[in-house]
Parts: sequence; structure tokens; C-alpha cells
Amino acid sequence: MWSKRRLVAGPLIGYYRNRIILYGMNHSKLGLCVIGCGAYAAQFAGSMGKVRSEVDLYFASRDAGKAEDYARRFEGKGWFGSYAEAAECEYLDALYVCTPHHLHREHCQLGAENGKHVLVEKPLAHTSEDGAAILKAAESSAITLMVAENVRFITQVRRCKQLVLEGAIGDLRLINFQEEFPFRSGGWRSQEDLNGGGVTIDGGIHKFHFMRYLVGEPDSVFAVELPRAMTGQEGEDGMVTTLRWPNGTVGLINHSWTSGKPLPPSVQVAGTNGRISFEVGSGRLTVECGSKERTLRFSPDNRGIPLMVQDFIESVREGREPETSAAEGLKDLMLVNSAYNSARSGGVEKVSYPGCV
Repeated sequence: MWSKRRLVAGPLIGYYRNRIILYGMNHSKLGLCVIGCGAYAAQFAGSMGKVRSEVDLYFASRDAGKAEDYARRFEGKGWFGSYAEAAECEYLDALYVCTPHHLHREHCQLGAENGKHVLVEKPLAHTSEDGAAILKAAESSAITLMVAENVRFITQVRRCKQLVLEGAIGDLRLINFQEEFPFRSGGWRSQEDLNGGGVTIDGGIHKFHFMRYLVGEPDSVFAVELPRAMTGQEGEDGMVTTLRWPNGTVGLINHSWTSGKPLPPSVQVAGTNGRISFEVGSGRLTVECGSKERTLRFSPDNRGIPLMVQDFIESVREGREPETSAAEGLKDLMLVNSAYNSARSGGVEKVSYPGCV
């Protein structure tokens, strides 16, 4: 259960240099504070859909004015001009860590030390060592820690998984997931030591998780960095990765930043009896079996964010592991690092997850 919070009369609660401004609160909801008010924090806050009614949302930034602006834009209950003040606030139950990758460990541990549950943006951390430290902090403090891996919660992805389990296309042979996106990184994201790498750890990690979710744990990985297309980027801007499972199934990931026309994220799952294909976010999924073809259509799902937040709320309420737990996030991170090791060595890397159960 989340913590018991006092009901406070008045409009908003915001902290800045010991100044308190009060808003109304409802202690039956999860008190969740967004840590870091960047572009993706705005996307998150604006994409929660119906689950927003189950959350008292707050915002924290080192710039109190920015936090206040976000609180007003997204109808938040309050704001904080310090991450520490947010973590220490008795009215909050959880933190959503949406800061640069190299700060995830610091801010997750800040939450754990103050008994706050944590939803942290992917990747779990910029290094496997930091990821392992986050996992240890969550376990030792008995908090719920979930990685915000929204792709797993996209309706098309979950239906694809269900179809595979039902044997709709027979035994799996090949999974292909590719995307080329016209993105120019800047600031910390363009610095390899702060980001943890380049495009692969940044957006590509979604695709690695999809492969694990659909098939299970691969036993080997081989990766090749593409020739550079972008300037001002220390890490790779394109990588092609091949995964192989013990039963012979093969996965192929092409994830790149490009200066040209985008190639939308698309998935093709080939089996012995047919194929499943979809463009992520299109609301459609096609199943082909021999000469028969059917197309399934889905309602908009805000990139899986509402269902992801719902799982976080329920995992806190029920005291269970979320679907994308810290251990799951660490495995994704270790798999990505195995791909980086392969690209550097030019050889096949065996996949293992030391310290992960």
C-alpha cells in the first residue's frame, strides 16, 4: 500500500526554499511526483489517459518556475524546486524518474532512501554497474521499482504475444524490428559517457525488450555499427543486431537515427505457418496464414503509457513485482551491453545476466 497522507485543504502544495503553497489532495490516489521536467516528462503527463484519475501528480525540477509551469499545464497538485524535497515529502508515495541516464542511480536511490516507490525511465541506468546498484537499493528498501518500458504495454505488442502463445503462426522462425528516425541528439544525450552509448541504449533498448518479451532469453548476440550519418554524436547513430535463441529462432534489430526520411517502427514476426506484422502505433495488426489474411484494429492507446502506469499503481497496491521490474530492466541493459561488446570485438557474444534472477 502507499503511505497514508493527510488531507490538506486549499488549492496546491508546492515547495520552494521552505515556502509551502497548498492545493487540495485526495489520499485515496497514488501521490506521484515527476522528477525532471523535460520534453518526455511532458509527453508522459499528457498521455496518461483515464489512469490520470487514479493519480495525484506533482512535478519537481531544480528550476522551481519550470516545475510550477508543468504543474499548471498538466493540472498537477503541486511542485517542488528540489528533488530532495520531493523525495522527503510525506504526501508523496512514488517518484517518476525522468532525468538523464547517468543520474538515474542517484535519483532512484534518493527515492529508495525515503521509502518512495519508483517508476524510472528506460534504460534503468547508463551502465550495468549502476543498474545493479539500483536493483540492490530497491530490494534492500522493499520499495516497488518499475522501469517505464511502455512498448511492452502497447496493445499491438500484447496482442502479438497472445497470438504467438496461441500458436497462430506456428513455431517462431524470425522476428524483425526496425526503425530509422530523423533525430538529432544534443546535450547529455550526445555524450557517450552520460547517455551510456548512442542510439542503441537510448531508443533501441525498447526493441531488445520486445524480443525478450516475445521469445524469452536469447543465448547469443552479434552486432555491427552502421557508418555514421549524424554529426556531433559521440555514440553510434545506427546499429544492426542479430539475436539467436537456443531453439534456433533469430531476431533482427535495425535501429538508427537518420538525417533522411523516417522509416516508421515496424515489426514482422515469421512462424512456420504464417506471419504477424504491424507498424507500431498504427492501431492495426495483420495476421497471414497461407492464403488467408486478417487485420485486427485497436483503439488508440497513447503508446502504452496508461496501461504501464496502471500496472505500476496495481503493483504498489498489491505489493507485487511489476511486469517491467528492476531485474527486467537490468536484463535489458545487460543485453544491450552485450551487443556493444559484440560491435567492439567483431564477434558473437554469449548472453548472460550475472546478479539477475
